Amino acid sequence: MLAEDRTRLQQIDELYALRLDQYVSLPQLVVVGDQSSGKSSVLEGLTNLPFPRDSALCTRFPTQVVFKRSVTTKTEVSIMTTHGQEKSKVDAIAKFGKRQLTSLDELAFSDLLSQASECMGLPCAGEERDSDMDSFSHDILKFELSGPDYENFSVVDLPGLFRKPTPGQTSKEDMTLVREMIARYLSNPRSIILAVVPANVDIATQEIIQMAEDADPDGQRTLGVFTKPDLVDRGAEEKIIELVTNHTGRARFNLGYTVVCNRSQSDMGITNTERNTRESAFFKTKPWSAIPEERAGVKALKGRLDKLLVDVTRQNFHAVGLDVRAKIRKLEVELDGLGPSRQTSNDQRNHLIRIAADFREITAKAIDAYYGRDECFKDDSFRLATNVMAMNNAFSEIIARNGFTRRFRRNPSSSVTDIGAEEVEVAEQEAISSSTDSLKTTSSSDSGKYELLREYPELRVLTGQLKPEPKKEQGDIMQWITKMNDRSKGFGIGTLNPSLLPSLFHEQSRSWGFYANGHAEDVIQTIHRFNYKALCYCCRDSVLSERLWARLSQLLLPLYEKALDQVAFLIATEQHGNLMTMNHYFADNLRKAREDRIKQRLLSLNSWTTDDAQKEPLLRLTDTIAALVSNDEQSTQDLHDTLKSYYKVARKRFVDAVCLQAIDHFLVSSKEGPLWLFSPQFIGGISDADLNLIAGEADEAVKYRLRVPPPTPETPVPGTDGASRPAPGQTLARTTPGSAGTPSVGSSGAGACSAEFLVDRIASVGKSLVGSSTGSAATASAAPHQG
Repeated sequence: MLAEDRTRLQQIDELYALRLDQYVSLPQLVVVGDQSSGKSSVLEGLTNLPFPRDSALCTRFPTQVVFKRSVTTKTEVSIMTTHGQEKSKVDAIAKFGKRQLTSLDELAFSDLLSQASECMGLPCAGEERDSDMDSFSHDILKFELSGPDYENFSVVDLPGLFRKPTPGQTSKEDMTLVREMIARYLSNPRSIILAVVPANVDIATQEIIQMAEDADPDGQRTLGVFTKPDLVDRGAEEKIIELVTNHTGRARFNLGYTVVCNRSQSDMGITNTERNTRESAFFKTKPWSAIPEERAGVKALKGRLDKLLVDVTRQNFHAVGLDVRAKIRKLEVELDGLGPSRQTSNDQRNHLIRIAADFREITAKAIDAYYGRDECFKDDSFRLATNVMAMNNAFSEIIARNGFTRRFRRNPSSSVTDIGAEEVEVAEQEAISSSTDSLKTTSSSDSGKYELLREYPELRVLTGQLKPEPKKEQGDIMQWITKMNDRSKGFGIGTLNPSLLPSLFHEQSRSWGFYANGHAEDVIQTIHRFNYKALCYCCRDSVLSERLWARLSQLLLPLYEKALDQVAFLIATEQHGNLMTMNHYFADNLRKAREDRIKQRLLSLNSWTTDDAQKEPLLRLTDTIAALVSNDEQSTQDLHDTLKSYYKVARKRFVDAVCLQAIDHFLVSSKEGPLWLFSPQFIGGISDADLNLIAGEADEAVKYRLRVPPPTPETPVPGTDGASRPAPGQTLARTTPGSAGTPSVGSSGAGACSAEFLVDRIASVGKSLVGSSTGSAATASAAPHQG
């Protein structure tokens, strides 16, 4: 055997010692068959160990026999516990320890089996079990034999199939348990199946053959072993010989069959050497002499298994290394999801401070529109600056389109409504917001608002009252102004009532509050959703994030109220305060409106032009005097122009104030706003008692971290000198004395260890496994097998 092959087999054995066969498919030889199939004799011939042949002493747990080449000769026995055992069983198995044996005769072997059964909580051979005892176990009894004459070899023996329960010892449930245990081992795509069947029974009736075919449909990794050839009826030998030699090509398995002899009653006291001599003599007699030597006898079987084990390890060694590395990555993700241990107040506070720092970083990037590097920004709801600006543009647009109660006239003296100026403004708004149409949210989207309120019901107290949109008046604005003017006249001569213009403006702008509140509510919902999603992104522990959110969501509501209060303040200022502006555009707009009115009035008169080179329209002075209007009509037109000019300036001022003050300051930029509430300073202000309620780990997480199986006594973590100190660059597994394992997600065995424990354990083996597999696998796979 090449040195590379020996090294690989040793590393695979180290993975078995850590029970990583429960997490990663490992190369192995598995011996399976019925209880009465002669399986024990096959194992005895392969290992020279006195496996019990009495049906009352049947195997109740997997048994692994490992041979290692070593300078010193020694035999050790231990129990590899299944991850996830109860504490009492873990303690009992720990007491079994790792035993050094000087001899291993049949009596000592049977005594070891009984002691192992007792430690596993199983009845001893021949004993009736108690009602609370199991009949079979997934724990593995391991024999490790080292010496200069051994080649690296390992084989796993499983409990035999049985079809009839034994009263007081086995039950129908045990039949199913054994069948499932065997099926799990057979389903390992990297295992070599040794299907043992008696030669004196019809192979078609053997359940193990069907199970092997189900697990290995192509027959690429199954080797059939016929036992008890001396019991075959005379004349029936040819059928067995035909299957073994496969002259007709009817063999079910590509690896074919091998025939071995069992010890007879007269052979019980002889040595293994004498037993092999008698077996050789048997296969020299007819008709068994027709079987090729490489398929007859235990010696031939052992040679084939040596080669198969080396070949399957060569073929799969690199893949095993990749699987181990993938398992490490998966478990590291699970541990990362749990975060660091949070048993003390300092641990809890530090953990929350780290989350808060990450949250602030994501928030800052969302406000600055720095979307390039974090995966979360692939979700549009995280693009906060873009979303808020889209809503600001939509708000400005809808106020420009629908903010008035009655449409202004283009010219008070004409019946044409003033849509030109509004259309220009709307076109400008559409040009600004065209790039963000897909993200735009407006207050008119009631279905979206209801959906968000269902998702975040705490917002209903702020934004749950959906008011109807103010109704537009269809009447002519000039008639309305005339009517309001007539109703407001006092005793003055040629003057306007000073309260009239504020009344007109209040009525004309009464829908501003509806749109402004709707806009603020939309932004609040967007920010609230961002806060929740950003918290979940920064805190992958769903339990912790929900606890944090339950506390934060209630503290956010007063901050949202400040923004709504500011909107109410701005509405009251515009609609109920004095009409005032320092903006010169008001005077410019008013002057332009009056000029346009006079110009339109003069253009309506009859005029003519001269015939000279400079043609100009000419008017008679008497015609211009006739074009003058009455005082009432003049007052109405002046009111219209003044109201229109002031409305336009006030509308733009109001939109800017809402977006700048209520939205940007109170909701986005202020360090006391809702986006900046969750901060390290906020965490620092939480009491230790509340901190434990929020960040204290759930019982399941504590068990997941701390409940780990004790280190297996038979094999230290590779690279250590036994179990005391780690080698450079390696870490000893963290253990908690007397604790049991907690099932891990995705484990395939009867139990599982914690992710934290498993990462520590497999990392030391897996790193060397992956490293050596990449360097020597190609060379070793090309090298011929040397026995």
